[in-house]
Amino acid sequence: VPAPKGMKRPATQWVKPGIKARVKHPRGEEDLRHASLQDFWDED
Repeated sequence: VPAPKGMKRPATQWVKPGIKARVKHPRGEEDLRHASLQDFWDED
């Protein structure tokens, strides 16, 4: 899947959806850097 136009990191590899996740990231951060995985589940 190609990355959306205007991405900050065009070398990012995108994959097709299939797993949903709930993540937590530091307050005030717009990007998902240093996020911690809280939960994940298969998208059926």
